[in-house]
Formats: sequence, structure tokens, C-alpha cells
Amino acid sequence: MCPRNFSAAGGLNSENGRVLRHFGRYGWVVGKLATLHLPQLGEVRRWPRLEARPTIGVALLLFGLVFALRVADPNVTDAEGALFIVPIGVLALRFGLKGAFAGSAFALGLVELWLHIVPGMQLPFRGFLVRGTTLVVVAAILGTFVEHRRKLEAGILRYYDASLDLLASGTVNGRLTRVNAAWERTLGHATETIYSKRFLDFVHPDDRGATIAEMRSIAKGNETVGFRNRFLTAAGGYRWLEWNASAPGADGVVHATARDVTAQHEAEHQLAHNARTLELMIAERTRELDEARAETLRQLAIAAEFRDDETYQHTERVGHVASRIALQLGLPAGQVTLLRQAAPLHDVGKLAIPDRILLKPGKLTEQEFAVMKTHAELGARLLSSGSSPVLQMAATIAATHHERWDGGGYPERLGGEAIPLVGRIVAVADVFDALIHDRPYKAAWSIEEAIAEIGRGAGTQFDPRVVAAFLALREDLGTIREEFGEQPEEPQRSAISELSVVPLPRRTEAYLELIDRHAPRASVG
Repeated sequence: MCPRNFSAAGGLNSENGRVLRHFGRYGWVVGKLATLHLPQLGEVRRWPRLEARPTIGVALLLFGLVFALRVADPNVTDAEGALFIVPIGVLALRFGLKGAFAGSAFALGLVELWLHIVPGMQLPFRGFLVRGTTLVVVAAILGTFVEHRRKLEAGILRYYDASLDLLASGTVNGRLTRVNAAWERTLGHATETIYSKRFLDFVHPDDRGATIAEMRSIAKGNETVGFRNRFLTAAGGYRWLEWNASAPGADGVVHATARDVTAQHEAEHQLAHNARTLELMIAERTRELDEARAETLRQLAIAAEFRDDETYQHTERVGHVASRIALQLGLPAGQVTLLRQAAPLHDVGKLAIPDRILLKPGKLTEQEFAVMKTHAELGARLLSSGSSPVLQMAATIAATHHERWDGGGYPERLGGEAIPLVGRIVAVADVFDALIHDRPYKAAWSIEEAIAEIGRGAGTQFDPRVVAAFLALREDLGTIREEFGEQPEEPQRSAISELSVVPLPRRTEAYLELIDRHAPRASVG
């Protein structure tokens, strides 16, 4: 016969609430002991563990209490089935599977003892088997959990202690509450020193503002990734740390990982310094190359005018006047600069023209003029082989500065907008300078006469818009010789040859400032 305080199923789901109420003032002790060893993953080092003998003593005490309760009140249904789990759990938390199985066996022994000392108590074999199986299964679950938990704890602690990263937990108020051994290895501070001070006390004064901003962001639930600051070492120096931190829970605990990136930061700083130095070196070398190129272009332009211009300044004057017209037309500064450098090369093709034609004082014959006209095409062919923007523009100017707005020019008889703008500009500047200076075939005109002649050519020989820009410079053109720095000088005799050498004046700084002041900045292209 099975009394009502036993059940065939083992009674693990019976009136546990009434049992605990019956336990009265001892119930809180059981609850504390049941949770004494439950781990907190964030505080694995603080998981308390009793020694072997105290653990056995506590378990025997609990077994005795449960057995006494069973004997004193046989009407409590299945109470021992639930309460025996507590001492079994205590043994499992200390000894693992072995302790859990030993506890379950001891509990079965107490059940058997109870059946013999309480008159009229009987338990069928099936009920005893189910009860024993239930206790063993519970013991196996508790023991397996504990051993798995211990392996996990050991692995975490090994990683925590051996990690090269600085691992820490702290509060949003700015105090570290737990750090690993890497802190002392990297910074030299004992853990007690780190716990006793505020986090900001270790931060470099220049980095505290940014650090406070990051701490406030973390307190709002945001995550910090890749933040860097300098951290004080025990030796008094600073190390650069790179932080990843967050406060995922509502408990206000901040979990952070820091890495010593001092060497990386110094390497990055050195690399940035080297990059700036390299940029300066490249800029200096580029400037030298630009100056060398500009000087080469000047000498090439001088060579083209060496035979038919007494002062060898025609090329420079054409570049000067052409750039002034371009400014008046509103061309970008980059285009004006290119035009100033390219325009002096407009007649480079004259190097291939024989002296008997180039220097002939009288009117050219039809055949001679045909040869003279080839200088435009020859100059374009010579310059077009270059890849620089200056030479490409110079090739365009050489090929088109003798074209006419009405289509009657040479070599391609282009007309109107089909003539590139730079060619139309240089056409006006070239004719103007040729008119106001002596040539083998003519005497110099006055500036007023030359300006009037350019005005009459608008719409036929010249682009009317370019002529209008040229005429707007009338006052400046009246003082062009002084502005350009053209100073008549006595020819000097070269020690090498009998050729007359006249120093070529450079363009004035005031002119360069004029371009920068009046022309909008733009890229060349």
C-alpha cells in the first residue's frame, strides 16, 4: 500500500510551497545555501567556494534537517523529494559529479531508513526505483553543469590573465573595478593603485576633454570603437591606448578592452611627417622643373626671334599683351598663365625660314610669301610632339595665329569660332606688336595708329570680341613699354662671337600680382 505522502512519480512536482512554509525560519538558510555558488559571469573570481570539510558538514546538516522534518510531519506530501535537492546541489557545487552522485545515494539511504523507522510506511519497488532515478538524474544535471561551468571559468581566467590586451570593468562614473594582469605588465601600476584612483587621473591632461566626451557617450548606451588617449605609467611617462568600450546592461557596468598602440602611433606620426616632408620635396622639385621648363621655353622663343627682332623682345611682348587681353575676357587664371608661357612660341616655325626671305627688307614675292606662310604649320608640328599643357597650347597658337575671322587667313583658312580662342587672342597681340616696332620691311607705327588699325580689323581679320577686350586696354597700352620694363640699352659684345647681345628683361612682379588679383582661380584643362 502506498501512503498519500508518496507518489509513483517521485513527487518532485507536489506541494513544495507548503513544504517551504512549513520549514519556516529555516527556509531562508536553504535559499542562501542553494545560491551560494551560483557564478556571475562578469565576476568569475568572486565565486565563493567552501573547503571540502565545511561543504560536507553543511550537506550533512541539510540532510539531517530534511530527514527530521520528514519524521516529524509524515503528512507533508513528498517534501523530502524536493528538499533533498538542496544538499545534493551543495555537494555538486563543491565536488562536481562525484559529489552529486554521492549526495543522491545518501538521500536514497535516508528514504530507506525513514521507511523502516516510521510505522506503517511502505513503498513499492517501482516507486522506490522512480524516486532513485529522479534523484540520480537531478544529481547528473547539477554535476554536469558545475563541471562545465568550472571548465568555462578556467578558460576565461586563463585568457583573462594571459591576454596581451588590457581588459577592464568599471562604472560610468569613471572608476575601474576590475583589471587583468596586462595592466600591471604594460603600465606598471599595481591593481590596488588603479582601483584607488579615478580613471581620469591616469589620462594625459590634453586628452581628458575627449575622454570625458567618450565616457558620456558610453553612459548613453553608445559603443566606443578605436578611441585613443595617453595613459600614465608608473614610471611617469605615457603610453598610447586604443579603446573599445560599451555598457550593454542596465547595471551601469562598463566593459572595456584597451591595447597599447604606442609603437603604432609613433610609426603613424613618423609616416605622416615623412609624407609632409616628401610633399615639400616634390613641390620644390616641381617648382624647379617648372622654372627650368619656363626658361627653356623663353630661350626657344628668343631663338625664333633671334634673326628678325633687334631686341629679341617681340615674343615676350606678345605673351604679355595676349595675357592682358585674356584677363579682360575673363579667362581663368590657369589659362592666363598657360597663355602667358605659350604665346611667345607662336613664331618658333621661323627657325626653318631662310634668312633671304625672313630678313628681306622689301615686299616678298608670291613664292617667297608661300614659304613664309609655312612657318605656322612647321611651328605647330614642332610643338605638338610635346605632352605638357604649355606645349600643346603653343602648338595650337602657332597653327592658328595667322587665321582670319573672315576665313581668309592661313594655313587652314579657318574662320569665326572655328579658330581657337587662344589663336584669335595672339593674332591681335602679334599684329599690334609688329605694328609698333621696326621690321626689316617697315618702320614702327605709333601706338595710336596701331590701335586704330586693330579696331578697323574687327569682324574681318580679328574676332570682334577680342578686339573689344583689346580696346578696353587702351590706357594700359599707351604705357606698355614702361609697364613691360622695355629699356633701350647699348648692345654688348660677346667674347665668343661678334653677335650683339641685349639683356632680355623679365616680366615685372606687378604683372603677376595683377593676374592673381583679377583672374578667378581655376584648374587648367
